[in-house]
Amino acid sequence: MEYACCSNEKNIKVGYFMAVIKIIPSKGRIKNIINYVLNKEKTDSRIISGMDCSVQNAIDEMNTTKKLYEKTDGISYHHIIQSFKPGETDPQKAHRIGKELAKKEFKGHEVLVVTHIDKGHIHNHLVVNSVSFKDGRKLVSNKETLREIKRESNRICDRENLSIIKGPYSERSYSMTEYKLAEKGLPIWKEQLRSAIDEAKEHSKNLVELKEYLKENFNIDMKVQNKNLSFLHPEKKKYCRGKKLGHAYAKEEITDFFKRGPERKEVNLGLPYRKADFKIPEIKIANIGLSRIAPGIESIASKISRDIEKEKIRVEKKKEKHLSSRENHMAEGRRRER
Repeated sequence: MEYACCSNEKNIKVGYFMAVIKIIPSKGRIKNIINYVLNKEKTDSRIISGMDCSVQNAIDEMNTTKKLYEKTDGISYHHIIQSFKPGETDPQKAHRIGKELAKKEFKGHEVLVVTHIDKGHIHNHLVVNSVSFKDGRKLVSNKETLREIKRESNRICDRENLSIIKGPYSERSYSMTEYKLAEKGLPIWKEQLRSAIDEAKEHSKNLVELKEYLKENFNIDMKVQNKNLSFLHPEKKKYCRGKKLGHAYAKEEITDFFKRGPERKEVNLGLPYRKADFKIPEIKIANIGLSRIAPGIESIASKISRDIEKEKIRVEKKKEKHLSSRENHMAEGRRRER
């Protein structure tokens, strides 16, 4: 398994890791990526957090920081995706790991941490503002910084007894291009293939019936090879191997799916907490007490402290601009007098 990063068309790969890390520096609009990661069908409000920003106002706060330091061009944000091996963690634990990674690696930057639980593997999305709210510096993204993020992620996962991932465990495998298309709200042809194959599997008993169903209902051609299955989207000219769509679409997995027969629907494909099953135990009002009120007060105090700090920075920045403008004006006046 490799550690991958994409900046435009560059891929950076290094060694083994405990949680799969992908990093996508983007020039896109922050609004689009935040709307994407906050999709209610993918997450739950209890596993969404803002680090040095509020969840509700993350878009405005990040954009305000850019305007404050006059750095609205170039890389707009860094999108980090941290995926875990199915069955080894739950949404709450994964979210805590994502928050800790954000706190350790992106100090001074606003970060939105969102845990997605809609696929066959739990994964975190970290949206990091490219501009620091403390000093206006832009986040550096190179091989060394990426390795540092990987090392910190590994350290946290090792402490939490998560295993090293050496193979593709995700039921669905998403490329950098697919993430960028999703962020823009554009259709993804590979996702269309996955959805069609999922439906066809439920209406078939073997590979022959699967091939016939795909062709008849979706005009998708399927090619059966010695070790692989390949699928041709009706609007594409080249076949796509099933394993490129994800672990669940490889020939071996689909063959096993049919071997399991009628009971296959009861088999859990690896997601320990489906979204519908993800519930936090009810808290009876009578048992709340001071122990439950204290964390809430602490959270509010932390937010107020953070907002005060950011406001002080904005005020100082405005003072600097005013003094600079005043000095320029006086210098211009002196030149005219000469």
